[in-house]
Amino acid sequence: MLTVPDMDLPDLQATERLAKMIAMEAETGDVICLKGELGVGKTAFTRAFVSSFFAEGIEVPSPTFGLVQAFSAPEFSILHYDLYRIKHQNELAELGLEEAFSSGVTLIEWPEIIRPLLPENFIELNLAYGKTEESRVASLSAHGSWQQRLGPVEKYYHA
Repeated sequence: MLTVPDMDLPDLQATERLAKMIAMEAETGDVICLKGELGVGKTAFTRAFVSSFFAEGIEVPSPTFGLVQAFSAPEFSILHYDLYRIKHQNELAELGLEEAFSSGVTLIEWPEIIRPLLPENFIELNLAYGKTEESRVASLSAHGSWQQRLGPVEKYYHA
């Protein structure tokens, strides 16, 4: 496992840059787990990640009530899950997570309940509030092939 700790994100644009850098390295079969308190920027990260694959603006709503949003990017499908309301693993069967893991890139907010089901190639991104209202602190844990692909991100934030 590769860990990239304490990346200072002074504003929303910095969070968006991080999302776009990770999107440039994404491949079919990848999972990005987004952790952090309510309102810390998990959906903002996802919006920037998804938008980076489309030439024109695309609406990226939060899947809080529908649990999943799907996007057909030119490179692969992108599924965005919000598991905040899921309380038991048996509720996951209806969501098609295992199929999603193999057919595109999957972003998952509140991933704690599915930790045992994650595939080999995944990232855990933890966002926390920073010193100012707009700032955030991010840390990444990379698993599988993400350990090699996160090199540009690590160099950018720890140069």
